[in-house]
Amino acid sequence: MSERRRTGTELLAEEYAGEPWPGLDWFAWRACCAGPLLLFSHHHQPPMRPADNPSRRRPRRTWTRDELLKSLEIIGHLHTPLPPILPPSPPVSRPSSPAPPTKRKYDAPSEQERSKRLRGLPDRRVLPMPRNEPCEDGEVREDPPVASSSRIPVAPGIDIPNAVPIRRPRRGRMDNRHYDLLHDKYHQQGRVLKYSGDSRFWSTFAVGKKEYKPLANPPPPNSMYHKYGGLIARLELVDALVCFTYAIWIRDYAKRTCYRTSWSTIEAFLAWCKQKWLSEEVIDAERSFIGLIYMIEGFIYARKVAYLAESQLGEDVAKLYDSMRVEVDQAATKAEQAHLSTDLNLGLMAQKAQGTPPMLPSPASIAPTNSANSTPTTRDEGTPLPHPAAASASQQRPPLLPGQHPIRGKLLPQRYREAPIPADTMDAMLSVTSRVSLPFLQNIREQVNSTTAAAHCLREAQATLNLTTLVRFFPTTFARVINTTLLPTEEYEPDIEDEEGELYWPGQSITGEGLGWVCLLGKAMIKEFGKAYGYKGVDGVVPKPKPEEAGPGPNGFHSQQRSGSTPQGYTPRGNSALTTPP
Repeated sequence: MSERRRTGTELLAEEYAGEPWPGLDWFAWRACCAGPLLLFSHHHQPPMRPADNPSRRRPRRTWTRDELLKSLEIIGHLHTPLPPILPPSPPVSRPSSPAPPTKRKYDAPSEQERSKRLRGLPDRRVLPMPRNEPCEDGEVREDPPVASSSRIPVAPGIDIPNAVPIRRPRRGRMDNRHYDLLHDKYHQQGRVLKYSGDSRFWSTFAVGKKEYKPLANPPPPNSMYHKYGGLIARLELVDALVCFTYAIWIRDYAKRTCYRTSWSTIEAFLAWCKQKWLSEEVIDAERSFIGLIYMIEGFIYARKVAYLAESQLGEDVAKLYDSMRVEVDQAATKAEQAHLSTDLNLGLMAQKAQGTPPMLPSPASIAPTNSANSTPTTRDEGTPLPHPAAASASQQRPPLLPGQHPIRGKLLPQRYREAPIPADTMDAMLSVTSRVSLPFLQNIREQVNSTTAAAHCLREAQATLNLTTLVRFFPTTFARVINTTLLPTEEYEPDIEDEEGELYWPGQSITGEGLGWVCLLGKAMIKEFGKAYGYKGVDGVVPKPKPEEAGPGPNGFHSQQRSGSTPQGYTPRGNSALTTPP
């Protein structure tokens, strides 16, 4: 009968029987905690307790086989004996792993997570950069992809076609004849679109309303122009506004000036167009055209402000300022001289009062006090008369220190810019006035009104028309604006009818420029938005009837002007430029 196979515990006890092994009781306790995973080898010395001190070590004890077996019973049976030589421990990091584990990839957000975000808003959150920490096998984790700064931040679900517009060859600045032709062309298109928008708008009322006027040739019932007649009418009105604005601006640009009387002819139609858009319940994409109307109005006001300040009004203000500065200096000099003469007189009076000897008493003063007609000549010694100079000083006001007076800049004389100013001198300078002409006062008033109006319009515009709304509802136009090589001064380069060329986001309105970019942007928005509704622009307008086909007006004359409508916005040629920049 074969010999019974010995367990691992018995083999281990037999191997270490009779050998000194210090601290075995503590080692057995550690083995109990570690369980059967604890490896034993005579090549590895058992660890030492932290509390053990080599200088205070207890004497070694020799263990017998029975004691060793009894102490090792707590670790159970070792079914497979360990080899006497174990392989070396693996390094912390290896250059190549025989079986690399699966690396964690960057998980893109699911569709459900995307829907929780704001609809249409571009996800501009920057992914956190993970630290390059070693994995279990010593390799570095793969970093998630980071968006390049050259890519466009596109909202989920928005596809910008090609994301790069066509870069047309530069045409350069043309002659004035070319710009005059453009003015006539788009001014005429604006008139056609305006009449069509007005006519289509009146046809959308109910038949029983007094404003209702049917079209002579209405669109087919199943056409987009019939289904969305009100929207098409508003698109034609804003398209006409863009054409009128572009026509006036192109003439201004050719002459390098600002015809203020020409811009005043568009105010009535602009208000009419804005009213039609504000009175309707529109969706977010249509609300962008309200921002476009406000942007056009704000840039018109800003252009008039900038050009008026650089020319006539600026010259008049400079002349008035120089004359007032001379008068203020003269008033201050007169006040100083008056102040010096007053001080001198007071000083002489005080000196004269101190140098006069007291008067001798008259014989009558020695008379008895019972005389009824006697006049007293003595004064109470306890109440002397005040000194004249002291009385004058007590009545003066404190001087005004620098920064406490309303006069600023070069209007204040040089000698008082860092010195206290006497109160009477300041009163003299503030009393200086000047007469101004009536045209100068009108220009000042117009400048103030235009500045306030421009600020209001641009605040309203930026709320509904900005790059965020542009990328949400007009992705093609956004790509043309954001990926451009044009400069802010090249408003003359793009063709307003081009649907694939480069554009430019309108710059700072305070410069007086940028109105051309606003018109180019508005035309691109109209074309992109109108495609979904079959909008054809000038090709789909309601034709204007000939004069012989129109009915007589209220005065017996043929007129196409309806009540509530606006003038055609015609700008007569030959207007003199009221403001011309240098």
